[in-house]
Amino acid sequence: MPREIRLTRHMPAWDSAASAAIRSLSAALGGSLAAARHIGSTAVRGILAVPVVDIAVGLSDDADVEGALRALARRGYRRAPTDGTGCIRMMRAGRDRARQTIALWITRASSPAYASLVAFRDYLNNHVFAANEYETLRTRLAEAHRTDPAAYAAGKAPFIESILRLSVTDPLLGRHLTIVIDRPYGSAHPEHPGLRYELNYGYLPGIPAPDGENLDAYIYGVHKPLSRFTGTVIGVIHRRDDNEDKLVVAPSGVVAYEPQIAAAVRFQEQFFDTSVICIYEKSCGAILYRVREDGVIEYLVLYQHRSGTWSVPKGHIAAGETERETALREIYEETGLRVSLIDGFRRELSYTVSAKASKNVVIFLAEARGELSLGENEISDCIWAEKDAAIRRLGGRSIGRVIEAAEAFLKRRLS
Repeated sequence: MPREIRLTRHMPAWDSAASAAIRSLSAALGGSLAAARHIGSTAVRGILAVPVVDIAVGLSDDADVEGALRALARRGYRRAPTDGTGCIRMMRAGRDRARQTIALWITRASSPAYASLVAFRDYLNNHVFAANEYETLRTRLAEAHRTDPAAYAAGKAPFIESILRLSVTDPLLGRHLTIVIDRPYGSAHPEHPGLRYELNYGYLPGIPAPDGENLDAYIYGVHKPLSRFTGTVIGVIHRRDDNEDKLVVAPSGVVAYEPQIAAAVRFQEQFFDTSVICIYEKSCGAILYRVREDGVIEYLVLYQHRSGTWSVPKGHIAAGETERETALREIYEETGLRVSLIDGFRRELSYTVSAKASKNVVIFLAEARGELSLGENEISDCIWAEKDAAIRRLGGRSIGRVIEAAEAFLKRRLS
């Protein structure tokens, strides 16, 4: 019977086993080993993983591959079936908990295959929501194909391909780059003359897309024909149903959020299933309160199970929505409540979420009436808490100041 696919929580022992395996590889291969890295789901902290420690083995360009394989065989590694990565695979089975199962992915350190193995791991470690999405997918696949590793691997393939494309564009976010324009503003599409370019459109020389051509880019915020443009990469158009993504480049200092960018590129992207990744994010929501019979004000705090954090109801602004419309929609989706926002209270928070990205959050105030119905896809728990307890649960000085401002506002209003 095939070995069952079982996912387990991250274990510190995996990191130790990877370090020990890399030391052993260095001793076995000597100068033939140019690089070795712990990869795969056991190298991504916080997500479920098949308890096999994967190691990317990068051989030097002049290494004797067959000699390296013989050296690894003497260390107990055996050839494993090939896959679509272009790597040679070898495994050493673990006898018990004292000896972890190790899987080697062997290629030249200079090869695209080696770069892809490391890039996938790095992207998941740097993007918690992508890691969570990968865990959800693998959990579903493991349940559906518990004894069919081939079907399990095939089910993961589209997600992995998508992340590898994002790993190409992600380092470019926030960069100052020069784009060559080959389809200027107002020109006709070369294959579809009825489509006119509502933005300048060109490419970044020297950076290939998966189709082998240079990486394409839209120029946002300039409405006249250009031949070249130098600006800042403020976003990426990620096509789920195509093999190429597009940069969005804007004049330095221009701020645009996902709905604005999506509307600007719709003339062409309407024909694809796309999402917009921005260095500037905008969310809108509200502090929901109720007043107990003794006059004490309580605030609703929600537990977001995907991110493992407590928050107030809020979410990303959608195309065509106002701030207030987004807040009302998010409140209903996360709590099941239809509320009215109180005029005269609006607070705005801005903070950085990474070295490249910043987030703007607009918070309103509303009284909660009726029974809660939590949006189970995102919210797994909630509490009502007085001001100080709510601030402790939410954490962060910025949101704490907003709660304090709401309390002062309500006390004036209710007195």
